[in-house]
Amino acid sequence: MDILFDVSFHFDDNLHEVPNSPAEMQQAVKFLQSQLNDSANDTQQQISLNGLIGSYARILRDFSTAKLALTSALELCSSINDKRLKVINLIRLGHLYQWQQEYSLSETLFFDAIAQCINNPELESYLDFAYQHIGKCKFDQAQYEQAQFYFEKALELRKFKNNQLLIDSTQLALDTVKQHCSH
Repeated sequence: MDILFDVSFHFDDNLHEVPNSPAEMQQAVKFLQSQLNDSANDTQQQISLNGLIGSYARILRDFSTAKLALTSALELCSSINDKRLKVINLIRLGHLYQWQQEYSLSETLFFDAIAQCINNPELESYLDFAYQHIGKCKFDQAQYEQAQFYFEKALELRKFKNNQLLIDSTQLALDTVKQHCSH
């Protein structure tokens, strides 16, 4: 699905996404919400829409909208037993809880996602994301050594994937941790 709004973002000093155009990202959320009512959408499309709504709403700090969308996505994943979309949305919901400083809930979801990725070969391509996000969660709690450990695990996998955008994202996280450790 093409989103005709600017949903780009950058990272602040705490590794949190900040929308480059908050108004356009908000318009994207409203557009995606309107698409949920399209009866032509199958369950996987509904899951994808809810996942995007949840991610963008979190970045906009609209946590109630994000939680509603992400829990809906997870319920739909269970209804069709889609393990791939489930692990993606577990990570997204964990990220939301992290931003709400509900760290124990966040970590539970991240470690669940890590276990699923390790134990299921069809999910292993998401392991770097799970490591990256548990690293960010540890970073938010000023547990810098643990954050660095998980970022390094993510970086190793991302170098193997050879995806420069992902490598750069993890390198930024590692550089940020090292800056905090040197203060």
